[in-house]
Amino acid sequence: MTDRQLVPPQPFDTDVAVVGGGLAGLTAACCLAASGLRVTLFEARSRLGGRMLTTGVLSVTEVPWVDLGPAWFWPHQQHIRALVAELALPVFEQHRDGLARYEAGAGSPPESFDPSGSADPSFRLVGGMSALTRALYAASQAAPTPVTVQLDAAVRELSWQPGGVAIEGDGFRCTAGRVVVAAPPRVVARDITFAPPLSPALQATLADTVTWMGHAMKCVATYDAPFWRGAGRSGYAVSWSGPLQEMHDACMPSHDGTPAGYALMGFVAPRTSAAARAFRDASAEARRAAVLAQLARLFGPEALNATGYAEYDWTRDARSCGPNDDIPPSAHPAYGDARVTDEAWRGRLLWAGSESSAIGGGYLDGAVASGWRAATAILRALHIPT
Repeated sequence: MTDRQLVPPQPFDTDVAVVGGGLAGLTAACCLAASGLRVTLFEARSRLGGRMLTTGVLSVTEVPWVDLGPAWFWPHQQHIRALVAELALPVFEQHRDGLARYEAGAGSPPESFDPSGSADPSFRLVGGMSALTRALYAASQAAPTPVTVQLDAAVRELSWQPGGVAIEGDGFRCTAGRVVVAAPPRVVARDITFAPPLSPALQATLADTVTWMGHAMKCVATYDAPFWRGAGRSGYAVSWSGPLQEMHDACMPSHDGTPAGYALMGFVAPRTSAAARAFRDASAEARRAAVLAQLARLFGPEALNATGYAEYDWTRDARSCGPNDDIPPSAHPAYGDARVTDEAWRGRLLWAGSESSAIGGGYLDGAVASGWRAATAILRALHIPT
């Protein structure tokens, strides 16, 4: 999507309003619009995709492309796999061949180990996750009634009315028969006022629901050749020396399978130590130098010759993260609490978003599953075949 649809200043009506233009919101909007409903999607950012963030967002003409948000999905995740297949998006397997590297701590020399058999294969999309954003947007516009997309449209208040829900934001107001809230729960709890107010238990649940990977910071260095592969290394590494804690090969094929770019990526250690906080608060130039120095320790001096560098600190993204999201959970949260999956306001208010899903909660799979769940509930309530 390149042409921004401006938010009209006057009131307007829609069958369903979707709050949040990430994977869950886009999935729900496409499903509802395909059944002929009028759908308006409100996204607070100036782009679609939510936590799906690829450099050159909504364009794969720039080489190389790199994902700064989620990049993988796995064979057992049926919902994201089904959606990718339905949209006919090209997929490739994450590179894993070769030895991995390990740093025990400061001053300890890196060691090599064989990681084979330690994890299931994972898959990525050619063009990055922005390919999924583009495909869903295209599907939303090809629907019998194209989805109306409002960017830079932060919803501030939702009010129940006898005939539906009033939606208000900065400079706009509309009414909808039903609303799907598909933003991270902590962001909803902080930024949206509900009238009548949500129950104290539900409000507490929203505020307590961890935004998955909200503590993450991702760094990517690009190269003109995959020198680590030539040395028999997979590009996978684990380090307790920092600043990166976990690293992977992030090479990028083109649509015809030929190389489009070579890269290494890594996750920065959470802000739970003085060293991690100091790294995140350092200048961009200092962070880049520290990352390349670590990659050189692990994979060889060629790592210093990066052709490009990109990073994104999700703890600083207020559209994705709420209070305390910079603190990593001790284990994967048990997402899918009934209080954020049950319908409210006599079926007028529905919840979506990866953190609302008991299936694949926190992952891309959970986002798709939650979008389908909310859309199906609306279609069934309206007696529209699903």
